[in-house]
Amino acid sequence: MLQPKPVVINEDFQVRQELRALGLTIDIVTSIARKAAAAKAEALEIDPSSTPGTLAYIMGVRAIRMELMPKGWRLSRAGNVESTVNDELGIQLCFQNVDVACTEQLPQAISGKGAGARKLIQDGQAELFDREAPDAVNAFGSTPTVWTVCVSTDGKKLRAEVSCPEAFEGNQFEGFRRRIWVVDEDMDPTPGHISQPDGGGGTLEHEVRIAKK
Repeated sequence: MLQPKPVVINEDFQVRQELRALGLTIDIVTSIARKAAAAKAEALEIDPSSTPGTLAYIMGVRAIRMELMPKGWRLSRAGNVESTVNDELGIQLCFQNVDVACTEQLPQAISGKGAGARKLIQDGQAELFDREAPDAVNAFGSTPTVWTVCVSTDGKKLRAEVSCPEAFEGNQFEGFRRRIWVVDEDMDPTPGHISQPDGGGGTLEHEVRIAKK
């Protein structure tokens, strides 16, 4: 089934406006993306191949919570999915490593999504259109809408978008309702990148795709 084309927001003024409605700012999203990228860069070639993505995910989730929980957001692990929730706005924010963000290509999760994520998104997105202006309503009592901070790094570019996924049936995102393109910047090869051992190759970019049951 073909999903409708998502609304893409990439003009600076509109990006700021859309993020503000979600309780976010460009600075907050940029900080989250940079911290995740720095954590990924700490992996060494001798580490397990899943290490870069795992470190990026851990730091991404941590960075979201460190930025938002002092502002009144709360931690959630509903359905075994790590998210950070703003009950007043009716939003839950997740972190996701993706293959590429902020391009015409739809972001694909590096690790496949499981039943918990599917249900979380299905329950939350069902009420999305009842909350078109999240900054103007109190959403207590409703299932929070899922938004994801999608971050991609390829050693040269750091990109991040805040996007609202459609409900899906498999183990991968099938579409998005709204995509806010926030970060698209060149990555500095130093500092924060761990030097390779003598004779080593370039920056390690292994990713492991994990399909959850």
